[in-house]
Amino acid sequence: MTGKKLLVLYSAHQSLHWFATGLLVPVIALLQLEKGLDLFQIGLTVAVYSGTVMALELPTGGLADNIGRKRVYLFSLVVKTIAITVVLFAQAFLFVLFGFLALGAARALSSGTMDAWFVDEFNRIDPAGNLQHALAVIGVFIPMGLGLGSIVGGILPDTLGPLLAPARYLDIYSSNLLAMTLFVVIQMIFTLLAIKDHHVPETDTEGVSGFRRLSRILGASITYGVKNRVVLLLLVSTAALGIALSGLENFWQPQLKRIIGAEFQSWLFGLLSAGYFLSASVGNLVVTTICRLFGNRYAVLLFASRICMGAIWFVLALQTTVQGFAVFYIVIFLFHGISTSPHAAIMNREIPNTKRSTLLSFESLILQSGAVVGSIFMGFVSKVHSISVAWYIGSAILFVSSIFYLFIPKADGPAATK
Repeated sequence: MTGKKLLVLYSAHQSLHWFATGLLVPVIALLQLEKGLDLFQIGLTVAVYSGTVMALELPTGGLADNIGRKRVYLFSLVVKTIAITVVLFAQAFLFVLFGFLALGAARALSSGTMDAWFVDEFNRIDPAGNLQHALAVIGVFIPMGLGLGSIVGGILPDTLGPLLAPARYLDIYSSNLLAMTLFVVIQMIFTLLAIKDHHVPETDTEGVSGFRRLSRILGASITYGVKNRVVLLLLVSTAALGIALSGLENFWQPQLKRIIGAEFQSWLFGLLSAGYFLSASVGNLVVTTICRLFGNRYAVLLFASRICMGAIWFVLALQTTVQGFAVFYIVIFLFHGISTSPHAAIMNREIPNTKRSTLLSFESLILQSGAVVGSIFMGFVSKVHSISVAWYIGSAILFVSSIFYLFIPKADGPAATK
C-alpha cells in the first residue's frame, strides 16, 4: 500500500466512524432533557461517561498493543451497539446513566487503537514522511464526517422522529439512536474487510493482564510523563482543555434552546453542529500553511490558538441572539481544528512505537479526567447560577492553560516519531 492509499483508506474509515457519532451530537443533551433529566443530571451522565473512559483507557490501550488494534476496535463497536440500545429504551435517570457508562467503555476501547494503527502504518510505508501533515489531512475529513452526521442528526427528529414517538419507550430522538446503530454495524463490516493490522506485539507490552495491572501501568505512564518535560506540559494542557470544554460541549444545546425560545427546531442544532465540525475541518486544512508561517514552531501556534479560543468563548457567553451565538460558536472550533495536528505531532514525536496505544490512551485518560471534573463542576455552576457563568470560568481556564505551551522547546525540522 502506498502512503496516498493509506491516507484515503484511513480518512474513509474515520469519516464513517465519526459520521455515526455525529448523528447523536446535535441532540445528546436534548434527548436527556426529553427523558426527564435536569442540567446537573446531564453533567453527571457525562461525568460517568468520562470516568469510565478514564478508568479503562490504560488497560484497553495495553490490550490493543498486545492483541492487535483492529481486534480491540471491533470489540468497541460491539460494546457501543449495546450502549446505544440501553439509552434508546431508558426511561429513568439510572438507566440513562448506565447507557452512558457503556458508551464510555466503548470509547475507551476505541481510543488509541486505530490512531496507533495509522501512525505505525504511516511510519512503515514512509519513514521519512511528515506526520503532522498526514494528521492534518485526516483532520480535515474527520470533522467533515462529524458535520455531515450532525446535519442528518438534526433532521431526523423532525422527519423520522414523529413516526417513532408514539411507540412505547421511544421519542423523537430515538431516530438518531437507531440510525447510529445502523452505521456502527456498517463500520464493523468495513473494518473487517478493509483494515489489515501488521502490528507485532512486544513481549513486554501490557496486554490482556492490563486489567489486573492497572496500577502498575498507570504508575509507569505517570513516571514517563513526569520525566519527559514535553509530555508533561502537553498532558497538563490537555487536562485543562478537558475541564474547560466539558462546559461548552455539555450545555451549548440548552443555552441555544433558551435563546431560541418558542421557535425551537431541532434541524438548527444539526446545522450548527455541522458548522463547528466543518470549521474544525477548515482549521486542519489551513494549519500546515500556518505552521510554515510560524517556522514550524508548533508550541507558539498552540499558545496563540488557545488564547483565541478563550477570548471567543468569553464573547460567546454574552450572546443573546441566534446569529451571534452561531458565529462565535463556530469560530471557536476553527481554532480548535488548527491546534489538533500540531499538538498530536509533538506528542507522537515524544512517545515510543511499542507503547503508542498505551500512551495515547494515557493522554485520553487525562482529557477524560478533566472532563469528569469539568462536567460535575460546570453542571453545578450552570444549575445554581447560569450556563453563561460556567462559560466565563471555562474561558479563563483556557487563557491560563495556554501558558504551558510556551515552555515546550522547538524541535529541529518536521515532527517525527521515534
